Amino acid sequence: MMTANAFDGLADWTDGESLLPPPPLVSVRGVSHRFGPGCDRCVELTGEEAGTNRCHACGSVVAVHDASFEVGSREVLGVVGESGSGKTTLLRCLHLDLVPDAGSMVVGQQENMFQATAAHRELRRSTVVMVHQNALAAGLYPRLAAESNVAERLLGGGARAFTGIHARATDLLSELGLQPERHTDALMTFSGGMQQRVQLARALVDPPQLLLLDEPTTGLDPSVQADLLDVVQRVTETLGSATVIVSHDLAVVRILASRIVVLHHGRIVEQGVSEQILEDPQHPYTQLLVSSRLT
Repeated sequence: MMTANAFDGLADWTDGESLLPPPPLVSVRGVSHRFGPGCDRCVELTGEEAGTNRCHACGSVVAVHDASFEVGSREVLGVVGESGSGKTTLLRCLHLDLVPDAGSMVVGQQENMFQATAAHRELRRSTVVMVHQNALAAGLYPRLAAESNVAERLLGGGARAFTGIHARATDLLSELGLQPERHTDALMTFSGGMQQRVQLARALVDPPQLLLLDEPTTGLDPSVQADLLDVVQRVTETLGSATVIVSHDLAVVRILASRIVVLHHGRIVEQGVSEQILEDPQHPYTQLLVSSRLT
């Protein structure tokens, strides 16, 4: 079990006195992004009926079009779809790596985060944190110790007392399953699953309002996957954050997510409660996606 000391200061977004359901922590509306020059026929010539996300008139790729959804506090939303469906582009928009051509994202009480200037976007990245597939993409330092990678984020947040930094980093790494004798080992000596735990520990230093998980189990052995999923599940239940997980693995999404969004050719073709989507899919593409994972 996670100890209270390791997670002091985590935001509690629950209003126990309210009789109404709390508003969504994250609201995404009409997000669209394309790669290429674009033309006035891009939307018409792409999508489900066209069977492609590439516009044959101008060659642009409509990676995501008119994506809308909400995520509540302590809720996990799964985004699924085959390669090229738009999952990665959507995630990069949510992480503010890309500025969408259209749409809005409101997190908590903040205004549309897509309209922030580049400088403000950098300052507000602590609002949104992504756990990447690999440590280098996450900005971790492979030659530094696991503890030092966590301490670096603590220092960035203004911590200066060595004793406090060491204690906080040790607590977080231990709670995420890293044995104390490994805390001073270089990050590059860790497996992929262990490196993701270090990323989670860094995220917990200053808990984000929106936590993004990019294919968290890709390339991991089944036993390592199960162990990591248990850690991720405990973290998402402890945080007050909204969580979005992108994965091609429906089994992973079934375990972690309460709701699912299905992307195909850059469009959301179906969304709903996980059990309903996976047990009784309505859209032909979702039916194909689910059946292909069962055969």
